[in-house]
Amino acid sequence: MTGRGFSLNGIDMSIPFLEKRSFIQILLLAICGCVVVGVIDYVTAYDISVSVFYLGPVALAAWYAGRRAGIGISALSCIVWLIADVGSGHPYKGWSIPAWNTGIRFIFLLINALLLAALHAQLDVAERLSLIDPLTGVLNSRAFNKHLQSAIAFARRDGTPMTLAYIDVDNFKQINDSLGHIEGDNKLCAIGKALMDATRQTDFVARLGGDEFALLFPNTNFSGAKTILAKLVPQLATIKLKDSHVTCSIGAVIFTKPPAQSVEAMQMVDELMYTAKRGGKDAVLYGISDGKSCVRQPANTG
Repeated sequence: MTGRGFSLNGIDMSIPFLEKRSFIQILLLAICGCVVVGVIDYVTAYDISVSVFYLGPVALAAWYAGRRAGIGISALSCIVWLIADVGSGHPYKGWSIPAWNTGIRFIFLLINALLLAALHAQLDVAERLSLIDPLTGVLNSRAFNKHLQSAIAFARRDGTPMTLAYIDVDNFKQINDSLGHIEGDNKLCAIGKALMDATRQTDFVARLGGDEFALLFPNTNFSGAKTILAKLVPQLATIKLKDSHVTCSIGAVIFTKPPAQSVEAMQMVDELMYTAKRGGKDAVLYGISDGKSCVRQPANTG
């Protein structure tokens, strides 16, 4: 199950303990909460109403376990309430009255469960969209930086290498000028797809803006980075222009130990990419860094 927290006006409203629970654990917590409220309802008898507190387990189930769980706990809450109400000796003129009350309570709880589940689904969609580049469908810079910072933390902790690559499409302004912006956007989409096809499921692909892309290869050394990029460059070459094909300037830095901050890592790989661009474009340059400096490496080494 994915994280079920959310932010309100920039304030994190998530509950880490509940976000880490499985569907079954959330369901059991909601059932226990429902039973606890039922016991309190029974002990306080029908003179004191605690019906509103059944909303707690219902909200817990609907938000953290989904729509069906919310509906189920709504029904269970009504059954528990009916048992507690009748068991406490509430006098009724006939069974139609408690049946009616139970139905009304079920409708009330059900509406709240459905609204909460729908709200959470919408927030999930909004969160996913906020992390995706709307044109190419790859990650945006905000999401990429988040993954990069996490990868840096893991690499520094475990002592494993990681590779970061910066890609700039050569002469993209000319593509826009000669073919039009719509066709330029189509080429960016094709590049994004090529990058996704050439990388692994454990890698991260992002469009940083304009015609610039970035790749993150966790736990990847020099040899691994060359293997991936050797597959990637021919993929990009399949994207045709009028009388040629797309070329890119690529800088790839293999960090034996990355710097503490993602911005420092991005600066190193950005400088290497611009070195490739100044050197004639359509090239892949490699570097190895210990987090403090970056040393250029020939592509035929490692």
